Amino acid sequence: MPGATTVDWKPVHAFPSKEAAEAQTKLEAAEFRQAFYRVAVYEMGIHPDMVWVPPGEFQLGSPDEESERYADEGPQQLTIIPVGFWVHKYEVTQAEYIDLMGNNPSFGYNADSGELAAALPVDSVTWEEAREYCRRFNERELKAGRVPPGYEYRLPTEAEWEYAARAGTTGAYSFGDTDYVAHLGEFGWWRENSGETPMPVGQLAPNPWGLYDIHGNVFEWCLDDYDAYEEGGFVAFSGADFKVIRGGSFYCPATILRSACRIEPQIADFRNWLTGLRVFLAPKR
Repeated sequence: MPGATTVDWKPVHAFPSKEAAEAQTKLEAAEFRQAFYRVAVYEMGIHPDMVWVPPGEFQLGSPDEESERYADEGPQQLTIIPVGFWVHKYEVTQAEYIDLMGNNPSFGYNADSGELAAALPVDSVTWEEAREYCRRFNERELKAGRVPPGYEYRLPTEAEWEYAARAGTTGAYSFGDTDYVAHLGEFGWWRENSGETPMPVGQLAPNPWGLYDIHGNVFEWCLDDYDAYEEGGFVAFSGADFKVIRGGSFYCPATILRSACRIEPQIADFRNWLTGLRVFLAPKR
């Protein structure tokens, strides 16, 4: 680059060195221009409970033939996840929320059970509070030197959430196309196995990418507004700033725990007693 004295490098992608084979991303130069890329190696430790999710593509939404689907889950769209990211393997617990936020908004399940309550997922969190939790989490991890350049701890987009939840699967649930009534209780807390109360995180089997309670226990906030998947597509609500919750809860029937289900869009400051959050470490938005 003749005449150039400095180069303003912009982070494009971060990944663990041991996962380099799964971290490929398509890089294209702009028309009539050259583009230069470099690989920088950082001695950096990511938070130990974060799980690496490789880039890829998937069908966002549910097919027309999926049993008990809702109209706003379609039409399916091929969605590309261009770079990898990290996902916390557990939903945020009440103990973690108290530690960072100094209060506990939860409804009060098992409040007198000490360590059990501390391990329960936090619930009754508004979207704004979930965002603030992520901001403080990011601030703490930045000070610890555990945030890759170009990334931040935040809520996921709907596409990121569903991609991570599916973990390469295409059925209604991440454990495959088997009889969900027989197998759902092995992976998620729902109306039939929870006693209609939340349960400590990480007690059941994880999805194929190592994420626990991705089906059930508490709903999880997403970052983006609730909108149709394509122009003119169906939405249950419109004309207001609704946010999306995903994953189902301990109080829900099985159909609400499906990977594609978008249920009960909420206004950002609404406090839903079934809703918590999960933290993603993903590209800045």
